[in-house]
Amino acid sequence: MAGMRRTSVFSRLISLGLTMGCFAVLAFLIARLEGANSQKISGNPYVVDGDSLVLNELRLRLMGIDAPELDQQCGSQTGAWPCGIQARKELRGKVKRAPVNCTTWGEDRYQRLLAICSVGELELNAWLVEQGWAVDYGGYANEEAMARRNKLGVWRGEFENPGEWRKLHKSQASAVPHAMPSWVSKIWVWLRTGSDTGESQQ
Repeated sequence: MAGMRRTSVFSRLISLGLTMGCFAVLAFLIARLEGANSQKISGNPYVVDGDSLVLNELRLRLMGIDAPELDQQCGSQTGAWPCGIQARKELRGKVKRAPVNCTTWGEDRYQRLLAICSVGELELNAWLVEQGWAVDYGGYANEEAMARRNKLGVWRGEFENPGEWRKLHKSQASAVPHAMPSWVSKIWVWLRTGSDTGESQQ
């Protein structure tokens, strides 16, 4: 019995050591990748629409989310409402004149910087999805599920996914959204929720 206990303790120690080693390697890789591909900018932005900003004369696209287009209507034909304009209004109301801090992750094909932005401790990408003013496009499945459950924002009634709306109306207003790279998405979810990343994706 004593030998079995020693083996069990030894196995747990090995497992713990391997886990800590993996995290150390991961932290090193993240630091290298962030240094190579990201930059931090801050200031008072102009809100273009529900997922786009202009900050310090730089065009930013909030990464991992997709908000309704400015011309997009939600609801039924008899009870349609301008959800795209409302999404922009909500983001403008949240930003107001507060300084916004953004971390960018390269550019999309339209030369917009892909960004994760915050006001104080509040991450705007997550907040928009959580309040139902944008849909998940990689990394925010939990927030979207919460908005759906509570019938918030566009989820209060009928609505068309922004990507499908663009196809139907041949709109290039906001262009194609950009998902987070898979490794960023998984790490970002883990950092924000502390949950297992494999269960956080739809």
